[in-house]
Amino acid sequence: MARKVGEWFGKSDNAKAPPRVRQRIYDRDKGVCHLCKLQIKVGETWQADHVIALINGGKNAESNLAPAHSHCHVGKTALDVKEKAKVAKVRAKHTGVQKPSSKLARAKVAKPPLTKSLPPRRLYERIEP
Repeated sequence: MARKVGEWFGKSDNAKAPPRVRQRIYDRDKGVCHLCKLQIKVGETWQADHVIALINGGKNAESNLAPAHSHCHVGKTALDVKEKAKVAKVRAKHTGVQKPSSKLARAKVAKPPLTKSLPPRRLYERIEP
């Protein structure tokens, strides 16, 4: 009987899964990319992808990791970043953190009209007796 191994949790968001955890993830999903549902062939590069991205509230835990082809992972990461940016923008707008982008706020301040200047004056004039 095999011993029970506890779930791996990263100590921080930057902690990478060790090779033994990557092997468990690969075996659990039978070597199938969770994005394109194709088998990961021998020699193909794959990455342990966070199913729910860390920037979108996912955990750095073994249960949130799944194997993904490297080229599939790049596309998903771009979509995750795009989603995070949209959520952050809407949240900032609703909480009042972001400045309103009305035309009134961007209106240029009118310059005062130019007045005709006085003629130049000499500072030192010769006085003749």
